[in-house]
Amino acid sequence: MRRLATVVVVIAVLGFGTSRGLDWWNYSVNTPASTTSQPVVFHVDRGELASQIGDDLYTQHLIRDRNAFDVYVRITNAGPKFEAGTFLLNRNMTLVQIVDGLQHGTADQVVVTIREGFPLKFQAQDVEKSGLGTAADYLSAAKDPALAAAYPFLASRPTNADPPLEGYLFPDTYSIDRTGGVTQLVKKQLDQFGTVFSPDLRGQIAQATATRPAESVEAIVILASMVEREANKDADRGNVCSVYYNRLKAGMPLGVDATLLYALGRLTPEPTYPELQLNTPFNTRTHAGLPPGPISNPGKAALLACINPPSTGYLYYFTDPDGVTHFETNQNDFCRELAQHGMSC
Repeated sequence: MRRLATVVVVIAVLGFGTSRGLDWWNYSVNTPASTTSQPVVFHVDRGELASQIGDDLYTQHLIRDRNAFDVYVRITNAGPKFEAGTFLLNRNMTLVQIVDGLQHGTADQVVVTIREGFPLKFQAQDVEKSGLGTAADYLSAAKDPALAAAYPFLASRPTNADPPLEGYLFPDTYSIDRTGGVTQLVKKQLDQFGTVFSPDLRGQIAQATATRPAESVEAIVILASMVEREANKDADRGNVCSVYYNRLKAGMPLGVDATLLYALGRLTPEPTYPELQLNTPFNTRTHAGLPPGPISNPGKAALLACINPPSTGYLYYFTDPDGVTHFETNQNDFCRELAQHGMSC
């Protein structure tokens, strides 16, 4: 009986160890380091050892366990197949996907990071800095009239809009074949816009409500483009957009100085008093309703904030010198709180 009990214990321990080992393996190999998209530019030098690559992947939080990476690479014999070059990886990729990606990269690729909330002319500066092409080349590629017909979400964009793709060139990090150049980048940005602003979300905006009166993709993009320029934090985006909806419903001018800055061709400083008198439809202090078009290229958070904004009574907001955004329902409270922060109404 004592021998039998010993055997049972050994089998149980082995079974437990095997189970834990399988859990570790599955967790390390098939579970991404992050559940959210976090692009990472990763470089592999020519002649770099697989163990060094594993260390770098772990240091950049792309894999969960460097030992699991070493074992997987040995089992699959992937090490000799790794290519030198620059790769665009993501922390929501599994170890398997990362190893596969490092074997099938294109050496002559350029990684381009487009910042959220910037107008097209400033995106062009990011492109030029990346080395993919000149700012002028990018701006020219973004005017291709054939692109409008290829993307259904551009249907509500006015045919005379200039620039024609402002607001729709989605900000993200892209890996572009150098041979494809700026044209490939523009297409990838439009593809990504279509992925983020999915057909399901497009369907939602047609169901207008009292708190969400915008009824077109174009209107949502315009609103989100203003939110990107005005809101410093994701938590404020919905409330900022609710102010716009409430003002539109009440027939009040939006009063967003960022729209006037767009017409002036700059991001800062704030408009001067003479500039505030400028007669342009982008002057939302003097012209009611939405501006003629988007004033930046918004990211996902801003778009979602304007598709489904919270229901509020806010009509005013301002950001204090510490970067905190304050919201008010009436002008008296708005002016009083501005004064408390040393600002004039």
